[in-house]
Amino acid sequence: MKYGINLTWNDLQKDAGALALVRQYLPAMEALASQAPGAARIAIRTAQGYAPQMFPAGQVAALDKALKAYGAAKPLSAEDTARVERYRALQAAHKVEAHPERAVRYDAFHPGRPWLDTNGNPIQAHGGAVYQEDGVWYWYGENKEFTDGKSPIWTWGIRMYRSTDLYNWQDLGLVALPNLTNPDGNLFPEKYVDRPHIIHCAATGKYVMWVKISSAEGCFTILQADRLQGPYTVVAEDYYPLGGSVGDFDLVVNGTQAYLYVDTTPKRVAGFALAPDFCSVTQEVSSQYEGLTPPFCREGVTLFAHGGKKYLITSGTTGYTPNQSDAAVADTWAGPFVPIGDPHVNDGTMASFNSQISQVFPVPGKNLYIAVADRWMPDHLLDGKSADAIRRVVASHYQPQHYKATAQEEQLFAARPDLERNDTSRSTYVWLPLTFVGGKPEIRWYDSWRLEDFA
Repeated sequence: MKYGINLTWNDLQKDAGALALVRQYLPAMEALASQAPGAARIAIRTAQGYAPQMFPAGQVAALDKALKAYGAAKPLSAEDTARVERYRALQAAHKVEAHPERAVRYDAFHPGRPWLDTNGNPIQAHGGAVYQEDGVWYWYGENKEFTDGKSPIWTWGIRMYRSTDLYNWQDLGLVALPNLTNPDGNLFPEKYVDRPHIIHCAATGKYVMWVKISSAEGCFTILQADRLQGPYTVVAEDYYPLGGSVGDFDLVVNGTQAYLYVDTTPKRVAGFALAPDFCSVTQEVSSQYEGLTPPFCREGVTLFAHGGKKYLITSGTTGYTPNQSDAAVADTWAGPFVPIGDPHVNDGTMASFNSQISQVFPVPGKNLYIAVADRWMPDHLLDGKSADAIRRVVASHYQPQHYKATAQEEQLFAARPDLERNDTSRSTYVWLPLTFVGGKPEIRWYDSWRLEDFA
């Protein structure tokens, strides 16, 4: 159990010491749980958001600190000790093998097909991004090599690759290691470590990596390194921008100022200005896509600039099932962003070509951008009919007066693949060219394509 204000009243019933701290620092929580039994199932942090007058910020912060100190002083349980030892043994025994018989020399992109590194191994840079430095490309992301749908491992650190042509990638290993000592730590292999983004802070000379921690935590872990290739060390865990829980995000640097855009609670896409060291936020600068419910509220946040305009691409919200994207445009990074429609042209899947974008980056010397996306479950592809049915099923749960779904469609939704029980080590990538027509981004499908095909 991770100690802090992400605990619910029901969680606290399992630990008398933690329960006593809540009664001492925040007696209103017990009163709320007794008056509204449903409140016993929500985190203290969430309860504060719903009833700030009952939960003063100072009391909540003091409780959070006390609970974390209490948890840190507790010895590991026998179960946790066994988990730690199991992962340490896995790390000690694991070696990256070269498979020259499988190695491929690529001269084109093949969206959705397996992509091997120069050792002949599947590239493990999921939910990731590409960074160019000194004429070399670096691609980093979630290492899913052990995430086979059977093991509880979600992400085994952040992996990085290098390339000089964007087609062929050399494995540089893990630049951010999993935390194998603390099962409650945010980088423990079973934690939902997602969508890393790295930016460089000229003021400090540091490379700053933000990582989203999904599931109940809904927070950021922030790391730093002296060089792009790491190693990265944690400087902040359990970070909530201005107190709000978070989802998918992206970072952008504009001179000495950096911005964070994130889908946050309540559901919307919020823009924040970062502090000078890029390790925290200072203020909210914009809010867009407010008041929407799934599947129409946004996630999969991606930022890029073109022709003096700033662009934001997001996906809908249907769990891990792919869905339609939407593009939005603004005059400055402070927003607000105005929606301009799905950038995927002639997309018969109605699901962003069965993928979710994690980054869009420009190719120097060309009027071309590349949309980097994941196809998380390549064995379970949607067509337009099934994508529409799933979207209506989700919408009917939130707006039954406006959206209807048949019993057969509900069954289709219930039978959809569950990412936690799928072998995402086999997930593929969908890299597609992004161009502009009349100021609007367009992404078209190609079975294969080359940089040389574009001016």
